[in-house]
Amino acid sequence: MGGDKGKRKNAPGGDGSQKQKKKKTGGAGKWTTPNQANKLALERNSIPQIGDRGIWVTCARHQENKAAREVINLFEEYIETMYGIKPASKEAKVGDDDDADLDIEAAIAKELGAMKENKTAEVQKQEEDRALLKAMKLNIDCLLFVRTKDPIEPVEFVKRIVVDTKECTDIRKIKCRYLNRLTPMSVMGKATEQGLAETARQVLEEHFDLSGKKSEKTEGDGAEAETNKEGDNKKREYKPYTYAIRPTIRNHSNLKRDVVINTIAGLINDERHRVDLTNPDKVILVDIFQTVCGLSVVDGDWDELKKYNMTELYNQAAGITTVGQKKKKQQQDQKQDEKTSEPVKDEETKDTKEQE
Repeated sequence: MGGDKGKRKNAPGGDGSQKQKKKKTGGAGKWTTPNQANKLALERNSIPQIGDRGIWVTCARHQENKAAREVINLFEEYIETMYGIKPASKEAKVGDDDDADLDIEAAIAKELGAMKENKTAEVQKQEEDRALLKAMKLNIDCLLFVRTKDPIEPVEFVKRIVVDTKECTDIRKIKCRYLNRLTPMSVMGKATEQGLAETARQVLEEHFDLSGKKSEKTEGDGAEAETNKEGDNKKREYKPYTYAIRPTIRNHSNLKRDVVINTIAGLINDERHRVDLTNPDKVILVDIFQTVCGLSVVDGDWDELKKYNMTELYNQAAGITTVGQKKKKQQQDQKQDEKTSEPVKDEETKDTKEQE
């Protein structure tokens, strides 16, 4: 009896000699049910993919759902204005008006038929592929991605929106409450050093001479490669644009900022195109998120247009000064006062020495 006191009681129905096996759940990736397959397909379709193009959208924290609706409404309005394409939402409203002419029984039957229709992930993907816009809510706060299709060209599309925003001086005409910065992406590639270089060549070749850095080449370099590049350059004359590279990296740790800048700058002919960080002709935007990287080339007024931040453009047009802008102005004024006061002190010390 005394020896049994320290022993643990056996579980009901067991002799205690064998350990209970954990119950396995799921197929460990070997098989999935149709519902699981649909869910996985939808998840894969809800993040940017290689080959996509679109627009990164930052928004107010915890307002991603409202911002998604807001950005789609805004983009649909500009699609109709710029390309003459009526958005699907307005076409649906027209269809609803036609349904009013149907009798009640027919309307009920139509509604029941729509409810019974079971759309698989493949059908939904086909419908989304045909859509010009798709807003993707990501696993990060304050960030959305809107995938675009032809004929939308992200750079000119966003430029038109922000220019109109800058000219909006009436607060009552403000269309967006939750949107902040819009960043167009001409194409998305793989977020590796090789993928970055390939994507950069695809985007930059329209604007820059991509024959590489000339200053780092020696006389021992292959003459054949030089003649080939010279022949390619004769086919197209590039304007001597100055440029700046502006990378943004989110949820990614492989590619560092210096590697991104050096990789892109190494492709550009530095004799024809100079770096200008203060007043460039073109700005190269690089946005890396998880496993994808996107690039675009925008005009040099990107900084003047508040880096395409709609909230700041609205505030500037309406004459509204935010707390951050007030602090920045105070710091600038303080630096200016310090600069103007320094020569005066030097002159005073000089005068005192002369008097002595």
